[in-house]
Amino acid sequence: MPRRFPAGKPALYVPLVILAGCCAGLFGFVGSPAAFAGPPSGIAPAPEVSTDVYFRTEGPVSGPPAPWLTGKDYRSLPLPYPLSESRVVVWVLAQQHTYFGAFVLGALLLVTLAEAGSMFCRDGEPARRYRVAGRELLRLVVAAMAVAAVLGAVLLAGLVALYPGLMRYFAAVFRQSVLFYGVLIVTFSVTTTLYYYTWPTNGTSPGRWDHLGLGLFANLLGTGLMVVANSWGAFMMSPAGVDKVGRFLGSDWDVFRNATSLSFAVHRFAGSLVFAGAVIATYAAYHAMAAVTKERKAYYDWMGCMALIVTLMAFVTIPFGGYWLHRTIYAYRQQMGITMVGGLLAWLGIILVILIGALIIAMTYYLWQRIEAESGGGRFRHQAKYVLMILVLGLLVYVTPHTLVMRAAELKAVGGQQHPVLGNYGVESAKQGAINLMLVAMIWSLLTWWRSKYMETNSRIPIVLTSLFVVGSLNILWPGVMGYFIPANVRVGLQVPVVLTTLSLLVIGAWLTRALVARSTRAPSSGWGTLSPRGCWALMFIGVTVTWIMGLNGYRRSSVRLFWHAMEMVRDNSPWAFTHAIGFAGNVITFNTLLFWLGMLGLVWLAKEKSPT
Repeated sequence: MPRRFPAGKPALYVPLVILAGCCAGLFGFVGSPAAFAGPPSGIAPAPEVSTDVYFRTEGPVSGPPAPWLTGKDYRSLPLPYPLSESRVVVWVLAQQHTYFGAFVLGALLLVTLAEAGSMFCRDGEPARRYRVAGRELLRLVVAAMAVAAVLGAVLLAGLVALYPGLMRYFAAVFRQSVLFYGVLIVTFSVTTTLYYYTWPTNGTSPGRWDHLGLGLFANLLGTGLMVVANSWGAFMMSPAGVDKVGRFLGSDWDVFRNATSLSFAVHRFAGSLVFAGAVIATYAAYHAMAAVTKERKAYYDWMGCMALIVTLMAFVTIPFGGYWLHRTIYAYRQQMGITMVGGLLAWLGIILVILIGALIIAMTYYLWQRIEAESGGGRFRHQAKYVLMILVLGLLVYVTPHTLVMRAAELKAVGGQQHPVLGNYGVESAKQGAINLMLVAMIWSLLTWWRSKYMETNSRIPIVLTSLFVVGSLNILWPGVMGYFIPANVRVGLQVPVVLTTLSLLVIGAWLTRALVARSTRAPSSGWGTLSPRGCWALMFIGVTVTWIMGLNGYRRSSVRLFWHAMEMVRDNSPWAFTHAIGFAGNVITFNTLLFWLGMLGLVWLAKEKSPT
């Protein structure tokens, strides 16, 4: 019989696997011929001083120029198509590494929040639940960290083997940051493993504040890892710290702070939190449906709800982060911005907004299933149809395209790239208003669930809360309507108050709801363990959809460079320097989604231990 992790903690070989994988990948990269090989023979010595291609500052030339890659620099695999295509292999490896890395980063933060919650709840059943859930999730984090480390080492080996010329150049540009990344990942692995093995078993254990500090330090290290790795991907979209021929100018800081690095990192951090919360919610939904005791079902029902709330809170910031990233991409190169939202990748953008709309509807549906399970939720049932109407109308506006990618015959039949009817309605300001109204409906549902757990005795605060959301919704609606009648350079500035209104409704609404429930009496039952199977299936749908969206976003950010490894710096001269069809890309993204969830199933089985309840 295969051995599982011992009850209470993973096997000791997990941190050893992590360290071995990290060290092998690090020394394999910086110690490989690709990393230390000099510039190709026959190239004249570089001048001593050159000008940065982005910052326009001068610096000493400290690296070789960007290579002109030939067929010898690209290697295929002796496998059936499409596995013989090098970029498909790297695509799968990179996406799996990203999935597990994002889960580790986001779930570790949730674990630390759970530990802090157990401390601030003092004693009793809520504190116990937070402690037990934090330890259970931390066991998954440690196991997933080992998988992420191994996948990272395999990915690095694949890049060096399949793209030696490209990696030789990147090694010269990223040499110092790769060494720093290696130190960070080893420190992070040791700190996280220590965080797990020293997890307090009792709420009154001495030194628990020190243990919480250890968790915060581990989160800081994990965030640093994500920021450094994202700077490499951002450099490929917006090179900086090099001159016009790609020579490194000696400043690692200029390479790091390229045009898209900050917005990319912020968007990725929020995305990691959404992804981890969705995965944990799916994990809890499975266990809740498979539970054979009321206590176990109630525990996992509670865990799924808490994970969904964190997912929702992080998801509210995603539109802001996503549009900030699009703005920085467009500001760096208009060509990339047009390709992403109105050109070659436009149909993928339509698929993305459909999935985002479906995700908001699924999260809101779960919340209303949660409200229905509460003893005091019946009085809010009449609101469900109005919330659904707002979601459906908002989704119809959000998915309406302004321009379409069409064949020549279709262009001739339509009379141009803009549809004579739909082209008048697919304005971005209206889409922003629609998605923010959908978020407001979801936030209202969240606050309604909070209220359904109490029997309200104060009649003034609900009126103030309702008035707040009505006024806020109107403040979101009018810029979207005015967007049809004002110039584009004016309506762009109106999106700032729209986003601020949504965030204000979340913060002020939560404060008013807290004041309301403080003046109310608790309902007879909490509703934990009474969620319908439809609510559990909604959580599973959310987990799979978030995984698919994450893969789609990664593909769009990579494809926006078209035939450039590094935008206008290192050209892709391989036989595969073309953008795949939407169907092929969708198949690979779906394969990555299925592969990740199969890996998570194996991880959950390996880390399984006796029920915490």
